Amino acid sequence: QTLIQEDIPKVAPLPMMSESMPFMERPASLTGALAGDVGFDPLGFAKTEGDLMNYREAEIKHARLAMLAAAGWPLSEVF
Repeated sequence: QTLIQEDIPKVAPLPMMSESMPFMERPASLTGALAGDVGFDPLGFAKTEGDLMNYREAEIKHARLAMLAAAGWPLSEVF
């Protein structure tokens, strides 16, 4: 079975403006490859792909710590 050019789905180009803040341009490092990427970096922290990955990893670590704290705080009040 061979693929015909019409069988390949078309990918819409990224908008020039951020989806989260339509009055700002989409940052260059946010390419839409990550889940939930709508171009939100209003302060321009992620200037490179490496910076973006470091911030992403830090956000995941902080979110996990916050979930543990949210579960641990009521338990410490009970016991």
